[in-house]
Amino acid sequence: MKRSQLKSKYYKNKNAATLQKYKKHKNYCSKLYKKERRNFFNTLSVSSFSDNKTFWKNIQPFFSEKRKGNNKISLVNKEKVIQEDKLVAEEMNDFFKNATNTLNISQNNYLKDIVSISSLDSVDKAVLQYKNHPSILVIKNETRNMENILPFSFQKVKLEEIQDQMKKLNPRKAITFNNIPCKALKNSNECSLILKNIFNDCLSKGEFPLELKTADITPVFKKDDRTQAKNYRPVSVLPIVSKIFERIIHEQLISHFEIFLSPYICGYRKGFSTQQSLISLIEKWKRILDNKGYGGAVLMDLSKAFDTLDHGLLIAKLQAYGVTKASLNLVNSYLSNRWQRTKVNTSFSTWTKLLLGVPQGSVLGPLLFNIYINDIFYVIESTNVCNYADDTTFHACDTDLSNLVLRLEHDSKIAVEWFDSNCMKLNQDKCHLLISGHKHEIVWANIGNSKTWEGNQQKLLGITIDKNLSFDKYVIEKCKKASQKLNALIRICPYLTVDRKRSIMKAFIESQFSYSPLVWMFCGRSSNNRINKLHERGLRVVYDDEYSSFEELLKKDNSVSIHHRNIHILAIELYKLANGLSSLIMQEIFNFRELSYNIRSQTDFSIGSINSVNYGIKSLRYLGPLIWNIIPGDIKGSPNVFEFKKNIKKWIPDGCPCRLCKIYVKNVGYLN
Repeated sequence: MKRSQLKSKYYKNKNAATLQKYKKHKNYCSKLYKKERRNFFNTLSVSSFSDNKTFWKNIQPFFSEKRKGNNKISLVNKEKVIQEDKLVAEEMNDFFKNATNTLNISQNNYLKDIVSISSLDSVDKAVLQYKNHPSILVIKNETRNMENILPFSFQKVKLEEIQDQMKKLNPRKAITFNNIPCKALKNSNECSLILKNIFNDCLSKGEFPLELKTADITPVFKKDDRTQAKNYRPVSVLPIVSKIFERIIHEQLISHFEIFLSPYICGYRKGFSTQQSLISLIEKWKRILDNKGYGGAVLMDLSKAFDTLDHGLLIAKLQAYGVTKASLNLVNSYLSNRWQRTKVNTSFSTWTKLLLGVPQGSVLGPLLFNIYINDIFYVIESTNVCNYADDTTFHACDTDLSNLVLRLEHDSKIAVEWFDSNCMKLNQDKCHLLISGHKHEIVWANIGNSKTWEGNQQKLLGITIDKNLSFDKYVIEKCKKASQKLNALIRICPYLTVDRKRSIMKAFIESQFSYSPLVWMFCGRSSNNRINKLHERGLRVVYDDEYSSFEELLKKDNSVSIHHRNIHILAIELYKLANGLSSLIMQEIFNFRELSYNIRSQTDFSIGSINSVNYGIKSLRYLGPLIWNIIPGDIKGSPNVFEFKKNIKKWIPDGCPCRLCKIYVKNVGYLN
């Protein structure tokens, strides 16, 4: 306040005396500010907190906007500003409740059979109504030959199962208001016995407890304008006991459905990831482009996919997959009569009933969603599907461009019809076409109700894919974000110890390059140099070292470059493949060769024909076997994946065969 007063006096009467007083007090305030900042950061000791929660809570605002806290939400509706938490909660709750109504989704009553028997319960009625639905007929046709698959019924819960799930509880996870906290349940043997009796009683009756079907909805900001309710995602916070019961049900269901679920459904499944989904598309494109063909994809996005899931149709699909009536009663009870309210800071909206969909944030919801969309893979005829949650991409390869477009249009039409018959809404504005390959004209395709022109690049599952598959734009974007966070670290590094600076750099800067690295690892040399310079700059900031080389800084940090880290990740995938631990998606990429001599793994990889640099040499199917051949035998012979990961981190590729590791001289070429 004193500084502001002196500043005002100086602007009213500009002379040497007022300027000197203002500058003197300004410097005094700056000194106090720096002193307090130093004291603040010096009191933050990583080692003094067992979970580092307090440290990261204070550090995170410097590096990320995605932070937890009592953030004030203000909404604008019809030019009216809503700021009070209670009113904001009501506004959000009304939007979430009516979100599916604005989509104008047809219930497709013409696909339902009329059931006039009033004495039937909701499960039998749903099964009869949808018995001739296209999806039900397709599922029954596909599963007809699986005679060895027994009908599924939920089994009684054992005490050990409940105790195991209780030990896995995370005490930091949010719980519903005025409910049992995680810490009270985590190590309570008395509670586990009580829960065992309750759960088994629920399983025998086919009823999910009403008290476990209430949820507090937390609005989570997605992107764009923060004042619009449509830019927030409703995440359900459920009672902790509900999550224990859901995990037990989930484990029993997944054991039955794993054989039915398509290997190309990569969302919410153990051992699957967005990286595998993207690799499935990229590597198939590279293979056809290497032979001077074409690759094409139609990127589709569903509106409110989790919220539009039809309960009756889901029950009918579960029955078609062999789930018994008693088990269907439990799932139907889980889906029906659910209530939710929206929470904004400490204020709550009124309760509202959930009529469609599965709660986002639940344990069982993602599995039920995967089961619901699984039969779309049965009807697709001419393309492959790259799927992760509600992002569904149809892609194909062909040596003839016109035939490629026809195939994409054909399966896109099938997909649109499937979405319509399954009460799901295609977001036409987010449908995109991407064609890769040498051509002289711009291509378009009929997708849905409109003509869609191809784009030069599109964003799929967080990765920017251009028609040349260079990924340079994506790497540049990541470098910019990492550079911004590095600048934030530079501003506060005088107040942090080396350990703290190193932890921050790993968490916020190096992590920018940890998402799906096998997809973009074949970026250009200039992009890789940009990553290395940023990494080097970060290490210099952490260790306050301006003279050591990049290699010396890496040794001091006991780490490797980002590119070598990507090589390690590729090696881990190869180990899984060689030992039969990988998914079908990864198996399709590589050519296997059986070995005649005796080693622990009798599988090796062979390199097929390669015709180009960009799509042949710069591909996983080419680099993978070369990397596998230079890995030392003692590392290859690791007894399990955990040991292999631990051993491979210590290995630095000597004579790495990739082009980024070779010495390149401009206007001369590669020297080795």
